[in-house]
Amino acid sequence: RAYMAQRVLIDKAARGVPVVVQTTEIDQQFPEWARRSNPIVRRHLGPYWKTLLPDASLIMRLFALQALFVVASYVLPLLFTVLMPTVTVSLVLLPGAAIIYLQALISIAVMSTTSIVSERRNETLPLILIIPRPVMHVLYSKVAATIWRQVENLGLIWLAIVLFSMPLLIIQYDVFFSLETNPILLRVALILAQASGLIRVFLEPIMVGALGVLMGATLWARIPAIVGTVLLAGGYFFAINMLRLLPLDPWLRLFIETILPLIAPIVITLVALRLTAWALQRD
Repeated sequence: RAYMAQRVLIDKAARGVPVVVQTTEIDQQFPEWARRSNPIVRRHLGPYWKTLLPDASLIMRLFALQALFVVASYVLPLLFTVLMPTVTVSLVLLPGAAIIYLQALISIAVMSTTSIVSERRNETLPLILIIPRPVMHVLYSKVAATIWRQVENLGLIWLAIVLFSMPLLIIQYDVFFSLETNPILLRVALILAQASGLIRVFLEPIMVGALGVLMGATLWARIPAIVGTVLLAGGYFFAINMLRLLPLDPWLRLFIETILPLIAPIVITLVALRLTAWALQRD
């Protein structure tokens, strides 16, 4: 219902029809600091308030079908054989999705650092700190605005993962777990890996946005802050992928592949935002 209400309001705006309620209704499922009607979010969004949300129900249904397919393959192993010819499609399309994801992360890094640096340049930082909102909520809103700007691109990434990642995951995890010796563990790993990939596309942009506001609050210069954010985010992705190359037992590998990439961005995000709040209040 929220998705359809969003489409109706945006269609009216596109036709020039006056819209009395713009974002207050369609964002009710989010916390107040994350809504496009939030004044801090709206200040950074500008015309991007019209951005469409991905159809989460469609993505969930597609994921459920993939999980059902993996479970059914335990009884009918030939299902994997039928799926494998689609690996060529995955090899062609997923690199394009990876490029879009990289561009989205870089855009989030640039905007999040700029949103903090510009406060000092425009001498509006004291106003931000004295408004009747917790400082952490202000930072949440700034990060949320960066995510709203890229939400349509992130929606494409979600679709690419849920539609095209399974053939490559089967090849990858067959090397680690073996379809013959660990058939149940392999199927658990496939379902968890795809679920983890979908969640990571939500968590990692938030982490990059949090690192951006931290660099902006500590360096107070746009270019060094952007470079610092890119280096920190790049270091994270390098480390999380290097761990996968270690010789690990199956259960530890399953943790490194599916659970750690969900825990680490949450911890980094919370630490970065806390440090940002401390730096702003100290300043």
